[in-house]
Formats: sequence, structure tokens, C-alpha cells
Amino acid sequence: MIFPYLETAIKNLTKKPLTEAFPCPEDMGAERYRGRISYDPEVCVDCGMCAKVCGPSAITREEEEAEGGVNITRTFDLTSCTFCGFCQDFCSRNAITLTRDYHMVAEDASELCTKGTFFKKKVLGKLICYLDNCLFCGLCMRNCPEKAITVDRAARTWSVDHSKCVKCGLCISKCPKNVLEFQQQSEEGVIFSDSCIYCTLCAKKCPVGAITVDRQNKTWDIDRSSCMRCGVCVAGCPKKALSMGPLE
Repeated sequence: MIFPYLETAIKNLTKKPLTEAFPCPEDMGAERYRGRISYDPEVCVDCGMCAKVCGPSAITREEEEAEGGVNITRTFDLTSCTFCGFCQDFCSRNAITLTRDYHMVAEDASELCTKGTFFKKKVLGKLICYLDNCLFCGLCMRNCPEKAITVDRAARTWSVDHSKCVKCGLCISKCPKNVLEFQQQSEEGVIFSDSCIYCTLCAKKCPVGAITVDRQNKTWDIDRSSCMRCGVCVAGCPKKALSMGPLE
């Protein structure tokens, strides 16, 4: 026979295919299958614990300055991921989930990356604890991803290493007595003291005319909205009556 498979080919034309088209949305892995990573940036607090426990370093973080804070993008590279599930287990906010989706076939490696971006407000103040109401339970210390907090229940002491604190807020969310907060820093500006002789040199030297001095009535005033905090008045004061510091 010239065409040995012709008969089989003709018969197959009238039969349904034995295979299913890929991908099949309804087809998922077993109940506990660890597949494509799902990331919810809206609940992420940027503690960084997922990246710390990732063995193949498949999790990266990028930040871009924005007004009042930073835009943070976290990327999960599925071409390097071993799907161990550690990132999911250690995420206290449940922002990371390993789904049952095993449909990870792509011609471009960028398609095998899970990304998410969120805005993180810049926190200027330092973490403080109102010790009078603190239980010294140690929950803040145990939940701190950077081990920046130290609690001694016996001695009833609490301390924080501000150089390690990443201001993620996990300790605040876990505190049962709500005694932790980020204390906002006071606005800095020119401070006036009683040693002033009202010579008006500060007013004359101010480049924006923000200072007003009345020698007769012995009054001194400054327009805070105009002051540039340049320090020219402070440097030119003969009695060192002016200084730069936190405003009340």
C-alpha cells in the first residue's frame, strides 16, 4: 500500500480528540498542590520576612520615591522559585498564597513573574511604647522581623534598636494593649530665647523677610510659612538667642 496510514487518518477525522486543549482553566492541581504564587500588595506591610526565608533568593524588592512615601514593588521569580511555601508560611499578613495553578508555560521568562506594587507612607517618627500600660507580653518582640525589639518580662523593660526597625508596623498590629505607636517628629524651625536684645539683625539678615522685631515694645515674631530654615538669622545673632530645633 502506498499510503499505509491513510485508512487510520480517515477514521480519526470522524473521532473526537483524546487530548484536551492547554490550558484548561478548570484543571487544577491536587488539594495541597503548591503552584503559581499569588501576591496581594494591599495587605503587605513590607516586613521583608518572605525574602529572608527564600532559599533561592527568588523574591526581590524595588522602591520608587513618591510624594509622602515610596512605591514598593515586590517580584516573585517563578523560574527560580522551588515552591517550598516558606514565604507563605512566614507572611503574618497572609499576603502570599501558593495556588493550585500549575499552568506555568511561557515563551518569555517575564511572564513567569508575580508582581505587586503598593504605596508605603513615609513614617518619620520613631517607635515608642507607653510603658505604664504595657503588659510586657513580648508579642511585639516575637513578631518583629528584624529582631529590633527587646522585652524582659522579669525586669519589666522594653527597648527598641531604631537602627534595625524597618517601621513595618507589625508590632503595633499585634499589641493587645495598643501601647505602641510611631511618634511623629516635631517640626523644626527657629527658636527664640529670652537673651534677645532686640537688635533687629535677624530681621535684616532674613532673606525672605520672615522675621519682625519691634525694639520699642520688645517683641519678636516669625512667619513660619515663609521661613526657609536657612539658619542665616541664627548665625548672625550676636547674643546666640536664636537656634534651630523642634517647635512646640
